[in-house]
Amino acid sequence: MTDDELKKLESETQEKDEFVFMREEIKSRPINRKKLMRNTMVAAISAVVFGLVACVTFALLAPFVIDRISGNEKEEEVKVEPVVISFPEETVEEEMTPEDMILTSTDPAPEIPEGTQLDEEEIKALISDVKFSLDDYQSMYKTLSDVAVNAQRFIVRVTPVKDNTDIFNNAYVRESELSGVITESNETELFITTKYSMVKGSNDILVTFCNGVSARATIAAYDTTTDLCVIGVLEDDINEVTRETIRMAPLGSSTSYSIVGMPIIAVGSPLGVYRSVNYGIITSNSNKLNLTDSVYKQLYTNIYGSSSATGVLINLKGEVLGIIDTTHSVSDTRNLICAYGITELKKPLERMMNGLDTVYMGITGDDVPAAMVSTGAPEGVFVLSVEMDSPAMRAGIQSGDIIVGTPITRINKFSDYLILLRGFNQGDTETIRVFRSSQGVYKQIDLEVSFSEVKK
Repeated sequence: MTDDELKKLESETQEKDEFVFMREEIKSRPINRKKLMRNTMVAAISAVVFGLVACVTFALLAPFVIDRISGNEKEEEVKVEPVVISFPEETVEEEMTPEDMILTSTDPAPEIPEGTQLDEEEIKALISDVKFSLDDYQSMYKTLSDVAVNAQRFIVRVTPVKDNTDIFNNAYVRESELSGVITESNETELFITTKYSMVKGSNDILVTFCNGVSARATIAAYDTTTDLCVIGVLEDDINEVTRETIRMAPLGSSTSYSIVGMPIIAVGSPLGVYRSVNYGIITSNSNKLNLTDSVYKQLYTNIYGSSSATGVLINLKGEVLGIIDTTHSVSDTRNLICAYGITELKKPLERMMNGLDTVYMGITGDDVPAAMVSTGAPEGVFVLSVEMDSPAMRAGIQSGDIIVGTPITRINKFSDYLILLRGFNQGDTETIRVFRSSQGVYKQIDLEVSFSEVKK
């Protein structure tokens, strides 16, 4: 290349360099952190709101969509109202007196046709041919056992659970065991009668039915006078199989003197052990237990049991005649099973199962003896004792007074007093009319009594 060509090339290059007088340099935009944070927060809040709206929409529409897909319309829930529990009234049976047993008819006795009379030797021969074998003995007890086994359907095991601490302040759980009797149902709860002092203060109460299925129970109501309570198990907590297995206890009658000498079976825990059984007879039902605002017949038996026995006495028909109670046993028959007569318990049990308040006046009384009436005393309720700080004591009722009712209602015996008392409610104030003896003369006194709830 010649010198002229080189000079020309340098000249062109110089011209190009002079022409590019400005270069463009692209820089990245700086990050706006505040704006980025704001946009992030807006996105997060929007996501949360969207999620909440979606959840609410799903919760509201899901039941409808499911019902539409399955083709089933939503059934309205039917609330079951508890029914009022009432035991049938007992019919008073006329008892045969010794005078009725004497033949008073003047008609001649029917003659026995000839050829049918048996002499003494023939009768002895016939009796001697009858032999009671071990099989007969076993068959008899098998029949009794069948009655006892069938009764287990209305007997339950009650297990109260209580939290306790020992002397070193260490916590432990204590479980005891007793029997209860299935008494009634109001279609929402199944009611079981049992001993109050043994379930009182429990953290939990477990009921085990005859088929081994368990359910939780709560105390529905209690009576401190008899130390009995009613515990309830929700019907919804009882499965269908158990419902078909168990049954309500049929309640008999304990008033008739004819039950004395009757064979009975003690079921539940007569020996202090669940499902123990014992056989015997009722030896007496004439003793009365005069308790606060109540009176009960006490059934005595020849059955030996535990001092902590619980359960019921049943007849050979399987009917409950009494609820076992050992707290009122006399000292010389401490281990003989006694029971409250079921007849007098029916009304208190009805009130407890129906959720009615038990009105408290606070007297122990009995019918005025006929001997006192013959000397001029009025018929009514003779006050044996008055409880401390009771409505009766605050009103001024004293031991020895005779309660004859109110200015409107007249009572002649203690059973009338119980009916009168059930007509009042807690908090009511009523004028109670009494007669008080002063120097052999009975004077009428009207006292204002304010009824309260039973002392716990």
